[in-house]
Amino acid sequence: MKQYSHAWLAFMAIKRLEDSDLKKAKKYGDSLIKWFKDHKDGVCQGAWYPDLIIKDMSSSHVLKFTPVNNGEKGKFRKLPSAYLLHEHCKDSDLRKRSYEIDKDTNLPDRCEAIAQSVIDNLKMQESEEKGSPIAPTDNHVATLLFILSHYVADAHVPFHCDSRQFSEGDDIHGKLEKAWDDAIKKYYRLDKENERFFYNPDGYPLLDKDNKEKYKESFLKKVEDHLKKRKFALTWGTGNGNVWDFMSAVCQHSYLLSYLFIRQGYDHTNVTSKNWKKLGLISFEDLNVAVLSDAIESIAKVYLRIWRKYKRWEKG
Repeated sequence: MKQYSHAWLAFMAIKRLEDSDLKKAKKYGDSLIKWFKDHKDGVCQGAWYPDLIIKDMSSSHVLKFTPVNNGEKGKFRKLPSAYLLHEHCKDSDLRKRSYEIDKDTNLPDRCEAIAQSVIDNLKMQESEEKGSPIAPTDNHVATLLFILSHYVADAHVPFHCDSRQFSEGDDIHGKLEKAWDDAIKKYYRLDKENERFFYNPDGYPLLDKDNKEKYKESFLKKVEDHLKKRKFALTWGTGNGNVWDFMSAVCQHSYLLSYLFIRQGYDHTNVTSKNWKKLGLISFEDLNVAVLSDAIESIAKVYLRIWRKYKRWEKG
């Protein structure tokens, strides 16, 4: 994904928490929401650090799957039933086939490591006296949180989990991600000089008043409408006990979604700018809604889980 897409997803994840009935987790959600909003001006830069500064795109932004014919059924982790990734991919033929994971691709490991680092840094900050030279600053911790949302979002991008080379040829990978970023830049007001959004009174990205009518017909509005109907739950799927498990499940389903969108028999040699939206069993718009809705949900879940884990430690 591109810069404003990553930042927008992080904002929408916090909005998802604020709009949801968190029940017993409400006290954790409220403190996380306030903390995020106090540091929101750094989202665009922080969420873009993995591409701009860290540059581990070939390994930690991806978990690449290749279907293989060895007669064994693939082992797939579960996602929450409300996930569109689950709904679209539950009957995929590839579930009956085994797969190989490309070596040196390790996105779930990266997500787990950063999640633990956020908690560790919050604990160190809490334990050190004010003014300690070794205490992490709020801005440092916030940047880690924004970086984490980048990797979580990338797990939902179908081509990040498909070993076919869609960045080559007509660069369909780039065109897909550009479509998301172009929509966000079209419908929201950007302060490009300072690399941030302008904000509405609630502290979220401000819609461009000149495009509000067109926004109603966009896939971004469909994402918003879908999430309003979806009940938020803290769970991240039966059998998934940590961030690594959850991100592994997401990556598996992103792999299935990629083959649902561009079916077997196609790769960078025969997918073109003219045919790439018409080669599967799911429409381009449905793909967009599934990827962006579930990415928002996942970032919200991961943020809240690690914040709750820290806060429970803080109480002793």
